[in-house]
Amino acid sequence: MLQLLKFKRRRAAWDAKPTFYLHIPKCAGSTLWEVIWDIYGTRNVFLAKSRGQRARLSAMPMEKRLSYSAVGGHGGLKFFRQTLGDLSRYHKIVTLRDPIDRVISEYNYIRTRPQHRLHKVVAAGDFETYMKETAEPNHQVKLLTGFTDQSDRAFEIVTEFFDDWCLSAEVGGMAERLYEATGTPPRPVAHKNRARSAFSRRDLAPATLNLLEEQNRHDLALFEALQRTRA
Repeated sequence: MLQLLKFKRRRAAWDAKPTFYLHIPKCAGSTLWEVIWDIYGTRNVFLAKSRGQRARLSAMPMEKRLSYSAVGGHGGLKFFRQTLGDLSRYHKIVTLRDPIDRVISEYNYIRTRPQHRLHKVVAAGDFETYMKETAEPNHQVKLLTGFTDQSDRAFEIVTEFFDDWCLSAEVGGMAERLYEATGTPPRPVAHKNRARSAFSRRDLAPATLNLLEEQNRHDLALFEALQRTRA
């Protein structure tokens, strides 16, 4: 709560375009939400990170949903389009990540957060168990398209539907562009890695890495296509 109090005051002009952020888990989202709070003030932002918060957003009258200067969170793009309309009124942004690193980061996050609903299950096993029994394959493609095997469609959505996008390592540049788009004086942004006792990519056995790549081949195809676009 104390952390959020410093973002209470709105800094953007009241006629600044509202922002929609599709927050794919473990893709530098916490960094961008701090930028969004800094720009619009916490009272004017609705962050839907859980099922309960998404249900709360859905239950609001449409006028209330559209009153927020920034809105988004975890969940499929389809849900937000159904809940907020076609999203044309928003400056639409999304961040993405190497899918292998994203799954590992999610595993580290869950096992070090006792309050997480999956903590007990994940903490009781190893990474391979998490990968096989808990992790959702091709999660980025699914959140974008509603399907796990439509990497081409996901690429089209990222590059043509969203107004701005970045890979997680580029989040500093995204923050600068968001400040510029809203006419708000920028502040320094530092991407935070909060994982503790981290299991890392170098700890993967070759067979585990191969299986992880196979399970997430559509996310990998999307990520590699976006990398080529950046190049």
